[in-house]
Amino acid sequence: MTLKFSMAVAILVAAAACEKSPTQPSSTDGASGAQVASVADAKSGTAAVGVTLIAPQLVAPVDNAQITNASQPIALVLANGVSTGSTPPTYTFEVASDSGFATKVYTKDGVAQGANGQTSLVIDKLAPAKSYFWRARTNSATGPGPYSKGRGFTVGPEVILQAPVLGDPGANATVGESPTLSVNNVQRSGPAGQIVYRFEISEQSSFSSLVYAGTSNERSDLPFSSHSVTIKLGEKTYWWRVQATDPSNAVTSPFSGGNPFRVQPFSMSQATIVSGPPDLANWPETAKITSISFNPGNFQVEFDRRNPPNRWPDTPFGQGDLQYTLGLCLNINGHWYCSAVVQFWFGRSLGDSGPPSQIDREWFYDPARWGPMTGHQPADGEIVGVFVAAGNVRNAGYNMGTCPRVCERSNVQLVPWSNGGGADYNFSAGRSGLLKLR
Repeated sequence: MTLKFSMAVAILVAAAACEKSPTQPSSTDGASGAQVASVADAKSGTAAVGVTLIAPQLVAPVDNAQITNASQPIALVLANGVSTGSTPPTYTFEVASDSGFATKVYTKDGVAQGANGQTSLVIDKLAPAKSYFWRARTNSATGPGPYSKGRGFTVGPEVILQAPVLGDPGANATVGESPTLSVNNVQRSGPAGQIVYRFEISEQSSFSSLVYAGTSNERSDLPFSSHSVTIKLGEKTYWWRVQATDPSNAVTSPFSGGNPFRVQPFSMSQATIVSGPPDLANWPETAKITSISFNPGNFQVEFDRRNPPNRWPDTPFGQGDLQYTLGLCLNINGHWYCSAVVQFWFGRSLGDSGPPSQIDREWFYDPARWGPMTGHQPADGEIVGVFVAAGNVRNAGYNMGTCPRVCERSNVQLVPWSNGGGADYNFSAGRSGLLKLR
């Protein structure tokens, strides 16, 4: 009788154990270093059977990983844990802003076990420029196992690109058939990578269709970046805009505002060279006009081969030397004429060009030498071409075959004329357009 009573008590105790919440005492498996728990599996039969749960091992991100914000969303990857229960285990993932996981920023339960020994979960985007910790645990059908050891990682700051600000050509500027477009280097925050600019040209201010698009990498050595249009545009008004992209961070800026510009076709090869080398248009274009400044008493033309270390060499002239000659191209009755007139020796003041309002009298005063250009005074806003050529080009009868020293010239920079001064143009590294009005 006593033996039967003792067996009955044992069965009742076992049955009661099946009705209690599963226990999850944690311990460390001395062989693997994994977190281990034993829980009661209520689905194993009338008697409670212990189920062993081993925590998963964290795979990625590695401990103390530095993750760029652009890499989000992040995939958390773990090596599957172990469950001796009768049903496949699931996993809980947790991300917190502290190592004690008191402040959780992301939790996901019931993640099904993955194949090939690993389970991964792509989590929601986390706030940038912060440190985080993550961990996971193995769950059986009747209860959770122990957490894995946590790992830390850091999400880098967010990269933000502002809308670009257009440089040249300025609004309503006149340019040649294949203009150079320049944008101020975009304002940004965060650790941006290489910036790429997309330049778009349209015949509509809405940019509903494009006639041209091209890209250029940002120039880190200059405060602006340029792109030379590779097609010839027709004589009409266009609009242009720019968008900046950081491909390494998958960040794109808003578009800049759109600026209109007018195309005025020009080619020195189609112009008549007056009182100068007849093959001037074929001379190598080795210099760039970098600025033109109109003042009441003069207009000053700067270019990138005027000063050392890469200045044009001097050419003997009379009892001295000349370095270059300043010239203009004028559109008279629909045809372009070009002539270089003012001779400059090295160090001569740029202001010695003469008043812009007296070009007709101080430059083109002699019909025998300047023919159709004689007496032509550009009106305010009239488009003219400005250029320089190495050596003495005024009244020069030689050509490249008989060149006394260096036969090279600059580009022909188109600008609106200003008789009264008060206009500055900047064309650094091929920029084109109005810098400011004074």
